Amino acid sequence: MDDTKSRDMELWRQWKRTQSQPDLEALMKQMWPVIRRETSRWSAIVSPSMLDNEAKLQAIKAFQTYNPLAGAALSTHLINQLQKLSRTAYARQSTLGVPEQKRLLFNNYNRAYRQLEDLTGRPPSLDDIADHMRLPPSRLREVVDVVGKKEFMESGDGPAFVQFMDDPEVVDLAHHDMTPLQKRIFEMRTGYGGNAVKSGAGIMHATGITQGQLSYQLNQIKALLERAQRLR
Repeated sequence: MDDTKSRDMELWRQWKRTQSQPDLEALMKQMWPVIRRETSRWSAIVSPSMLDNEAKLQAIKAFQTYNPLAGAALSTHLINQLQKLSRTAYARQSTLGVPEQKRLLFNNYNRAYRQLEDLTGRPPSLDDIADHMRLPPSRLREVVDVVGKKEFMESGDGPAFVQFMDDPEVVDLAHHDMTPLQKRIFEMRTGYGGNAVKSGAGIMHATGITQGQLSYQLNQIKALLERAQRLR
């Protein structure tokens, strides 16, 4: 038995003997990496707090029903019990309207984008994020396009850019003529190319530019879009 499994059993036996809250918390902390791996499968459609609460209830049931004489490791028994999280996920999904489902998924997409960017030191692709979230890239792209565009339209830049965003040829032509910085700003502001939509503050943080510099670059981008529209 490896060290982790030995520690699992040590803490489980301690809790089984005392049934005390401190011992339960110690056991739960020990098994939390296993629990987290299972809850991450459903994080795209259920809020983390709801998943965590349900997972803790299922974990306690697993601790109560575990029989070491059956031959399975405690972690295996716990994983089997946590399969019941799927009921919570599907029940939650059925009560959400389509807009709310997409909003939740979009929020999780942005969270995954930041996590992967911090982990790898580079902006992740949509396929990277889809793989991380265990979702089909086509479904994720649809949500990013729909919700990202809505967020963009509700931002201060939306009204200025809306006349161009429904014409892919104009957008692609203008994007080709943008500087590397302008491309980053445009992609973060509009979600172009499957990128995460960021606020003005988020763009300034990501690029290291000031509010004045951002405003200037947005005006330059708008001019490029207008030029591309005239050239079509």
